[in-house]
Amino acid sequence: MNTVFSHIVQKSFSQQYENIATDALAFILDSSDSARNGLMKLLRGIAPELPSLQFRTQQSEDNSRPDMWGFNGSEPRVFIENKFWAGLTENQPVPYLKLLAGYVQPSVLLMVVPAARQETVWRELLRRLENDKVEARSRGASVGVVHSITTSLGSILALTSWEKLLSMIEAELTDAPQARNDLLQLRGLCGAADSQAFLPISPEQVTDQRTPAFILQLSKAVPKALALAEEKGVLSIGTLKKSQAWDRLGQYVEFSAAEVGGWCGIDFDLWKKHGGSPVWLGFSSTKWGRAPEVRGILEQWIADTNGFSASDDDYSIPIDLATGEEMDAVVASIVSHLTKINNQLSKLAVKPV
Repeated sequence: MNTVFSHIVQKSFSQQYENIATDALAFILDSSDSARNGLMKLLRGIAPELPSLQFRTQQSEDNSRPDMWGFNGSEPRVFIENKFWAGLTENQPVPYLKLLAGYVQPSVLLMVVPAARQETVWRELLRRLENDKVEARSRGASVGVVHSITTSLGSILALTSWEKLLSMIEAELTDAPQARNDLLQLRGLCGAADSQAFLPISPEQVTDQRTPAFILQLSKAVPKALALAEEKGVLSIGTLKKSQAWDRLGQYVEFSAAEVGGWCGIDFDLWKKHGGSPVWLGFSSTKWGRAPEVRGILEQWIADTNGFSASDDDYSIPIDLATGEEMDAVVASIVSHLTKINNQLSKLAVKPV
């Protein structure tokens, strides 16, 4: 549903979706006890012992600035982090969980994301917990909440979608027409942010040289990694062609362990839809790509390593990239992932004639 509010934001402030949505949500909660009751029902589904909270934005502590704070008096008990399509920050989730762990418990870090992104973001959150050796225990399902875990830090990490959050609040607004109208405006903004429609291009996007620099770095790292993988006998390129199109840049390859072929490179559509990585490995459903067989071999291994994949007629896997590292380490991370995949593919039956 398009609204005047969403139209103005989309036209003139498309790079500020998350900040504007957070401010709009804070305004609704501050101006309506019923709206606040709706959010508290969702939060008490995660932690029933939570007291009634007041919500504020623009608060900071120890160089941390969560989007929204839920206070019991002067004591923080809840952080709410609102996302649309931006990546996670360095503070999400472990530093925020550690900060919350210093206050009265239970405390909750709630991530709010588009429904289409909830599983991708949750996997990344769990990966970051694992990297920091933070243990987690599931708290089970609750109304309006997609995932919820208790961490060994003491604080709780939970995730919901914008749709579920707004529906929980809206259910309490039957006798609050002004707050209901405000919420519909916010729902329209969230719908616009979640839309696949063409978004107006901002001056910042046009002049931001970091985006092309990043793509150019990848366009050098991926071919270098594939050449090194070929040198190590992981795969072969030979006379296989490159594949360059508006939506992807890459190279066809054949794995040595099973004579199965795929495509590896930067896939903008998969990157946008699933996140995870800009670099993907794809197998077609042809006799050369053998996607159904490859999926049967790789799917459980990927699940066991907390990874994910994308499947329709083809089968695609995001390739892990080393972050915060120089070119050689990024190349090595790609080669390492391809080597592990090749080892798994050795379980495939002989290629049919």
